[in-house]
Amino acid sequence: MTSDLDSGGESSIEIRRRRVFRVRLWSGVGAYILASVALDLWGHGTSPWRIVLAVLPLVFLVWNVIVIVLRVRQMDEYQVKLFFPGLAVGFSVAIFTAITLGTLSSAGFAVPNAGWPVAVIGVLAWQLTNRMTGAPSA
Repeated sequence: MTSDLDSGGESSIEIRRRRVFRVRLWSGVGAYILASVALDLWGHGTSPWRIVLAVLPLVFLVWNVIVIVLRVRQMDEYQVKLFFPGLAVGFSVAIFTAITLGTLSSAGFAVPNAGWPVAVIGVLAWQLTNRMTGAPSA
């Protein structure tokens, strides 16, 4: 601390911003899961609704991207400096995983649901890097 006026904890505004971010993000994740279940249950017929059911989960993925971008825009310079290395490592690891699974698939190996390992490994790499660098938890 540089003066007696500095507080050691987070401000009430920052705590509120983090809470709003988490509610918005988890709402999007929950809606994505529900839309994916609906797609799995009713999206395989010949009904024209299958197109709507196929696009609906993507809407919630876009929602989550928007929520993350808005949260980053609320961060101060130091938080952003800590936050982006984790994002860069997570993205790089996800791309590497996608290329690896694509190469294995081209070689004849069965890779069912290959999108999920890419997403999970990318997010885990992002969070691990954030823990190592001391980045804010969003």
